[in-house]
Amino acid sequence: MLVKFNAKEFKISDKTLESMESKIHRRFDKYFSGKDEDATFYVRLTDQKKLKEKVELTLPYCGYQLRAEVSDKDGIIAALDKGMDIMERQITKCKTKLARNKHQTPEPPLSTIAYEEEPDEYSIVRTKRYELKPMTVQEAILNMNMLGHNFYMFMNSETNSTCVVYVRNDGDYGLIEPLG
Repeated sequence: MLVKFNAKEFKISDKTLESMESKIHRRFDKYFSGKDEDATFYVRLTDQKKLKEKVELTLPYCGYQLRAEVSDKDGIIAALDKGMDIMERQITKCKTKLARNKHQTPEPPLSTIAYEEEPDEYSIVRTKRYELKPMTVQEAILNMNMLGHNFYMFMNSETNSTCVVYVRNDGDYGLIEPLG
């Protein structure tokens, strides 16, 4: 397993990076022994306005993109530990889903921690339908804010594709658009 670090507006010592990498290897190498040694664990470190330190973890696992984002005022190592807990729960959920879908018995759990079971089916309690009108990204953000929603689906007039704008946790906006 390969661990890649990206520090955005963040200065960190080599010793701390080595410590973080060894923690990740100790915790996650057991999931990749033998079958997927080419797995890459992405770690992004950010200093948020000198108050908190944020760790974003991304891991491609069995066809899924697992992701955790944690901020902690106690330091970057504390944020990494919390993020690794989240990632481990996501890996366990993913393994359970895959085993259930293949009608196989899942591998025995690696730890004795009890995790919530993922439901077999999700229930849809409400369906909304509306006409997608071509508009720019800025118009979509304006419509989303006027509606008071945290995301908005629209037809992008520039690319002629269905896109989604959303409000990020940091208050900025994001855009999701299809490939190709």
